[in-house]
Amino acid sequence: MSKFKFVFLSIIGYIFFLTPFSFHGEKKIAISHIVNFITGNMYDLFIGFTILCAWLVLITTVLFIFYSSKNDFINSVFKASPLNVVLRVGGSFLYLMVLNSWFENYDIASIILDGNTGGLMAGEGGLLTTLYITFFVGIIALPLLTHFGSVEFIGILLGSIVEKLFKVPGYSTIDAIASFVGDGTIGIVVTDTQYQRGYYNRREAYIIATSFSIVGIAFASAVAEELGFSHIFPIFYGSIALVTILLAFITARMPLKKFKSTYYEGVNPNKIEIPVGKTVLQHAYDSAIKQADSVKIGEALVQSLKGILNIYVGFLPIIMMVGTLALVVAEYTGFFNIISAPLVFVYTMIGYSKEVAAMMAPASVAGFADMYLPALFISGSASESSRFLVGVLAFTQLVFMSETGMVLVKSKIGLNFWDVIKVFIFRTALSLPILVIITKILSYLDIISF
Repeated sequence: MSKFKFVFLSIIGYIFFLTPFSFHGEKKIAISHIVNFITGNMYDLFIGFTILCAWLVLITTVLFIFYSSKNDFINSVFKASPLNVVLRVGGSFLYLMVLNSWFENYDIASIILDGNTGGLMAGEGGLLTTLYITFFVGIIALPLLTHFGSVEFIGILLGSIVEKLFKVPGYSTIDAIASFVGDGTIGIVVTDTQYQRGYYNRREAYIIATSFSIVGIAFASAVAEELGFSHIFPIFYGSIALVTILLAFITARMPLKKFKSTYYEGVNPNKIEIPVGKTVLQHAYDSAIKQADSVKIGEALVQSLKGILNIYVGFLPIIMMVGTLALVVAEYTGFFNIISAPLVFVYTMIGYSKEVAAMMAPASVAGFADMYLPALFISGSASESSRFLVGVLAFTQLVFMSETGMVLVKSKIGLNFWDVIKVFIFRTALSLPILVIITKILSYLDIISF
């Protein structure tokens, strides 16, 4: 049964997440077909469900300021820091405001209800509509990739290669793959935990956390859907992986003077090696079977449902709040245009029209606030290559302050806010020339239009 779970469920997972297929004349991955089906056939029912979720988040967030449950999981979901309380309540309120057109007779409300601000985030065709469905389906299906041995199998199999390429222990591959197919924030938390347990020294933990903790495949599929690349999702996600690997290779060879090869205070280094008498393939296979045997499908489903609750309560309202405010700033002020002005010249030199370059530049820097903002900023561009470049860049930049940036600052690895800014600038500067080459090649092959 364990062998069956490892082989069959892993294959199903890779097919579900990475294999586009045609349905009703459209070639997309399974998640995108499900999004289209729900929005096309049960939109009103689904929006009613999201309204209920928004009210639940708004009420429980306020309630749990004064109340604590005896259940640790319930507290971990609904209790929040003062900043997150503001973001959750504000995001839930704005979501309800847009869907119900609250205060539409007031001029100030029109800023939020504008189709280019709050209207772009919520309602029919809005980002939150796509995310609610994508996260539910994606997280439910995610254990097919993460829980039944494929992560362990690939991680151990590629371990020696990782050590040579990225100067980190081979078993860090498991953290990296878990981030790619799961969630970047979880990847950072796992890396931080392993650092505190002595599996990584500080330099290794920095390389792993700032190079491999990319937002996962479920998130990427939502962005690909938003930008119109579901039909070439393997290429879209493959480009993210390629740029990430190249940047990790470079990062591993930087001096990193602040992050020395010292272990967390008070712990002894832990080393995991291939058992004597076994080949790497045998150990990889045995570890995969052991992992598949240790997980019950029902337990994995329960964990997925808990993950969905965390996303719905602690993440989507923040996306709504940060995204709406950023779009208001973009629509009604020149802030993003001012700070990204040099990039307009760069993109024009590459060959984009001034109009397209003017959309790409602010989108390229908006990702520091939240990784979904670049997709929102560029989604209206007629140039496929501009949408592709900015969409992939949003992932390879890695840090965004609404989530991964804050987790990095709070970790024991030792990054401060300025370090996070430097990571963002560094990864943006190195990603751009690589992505220009990739988009040029894809345009030449007529996979996307320039």
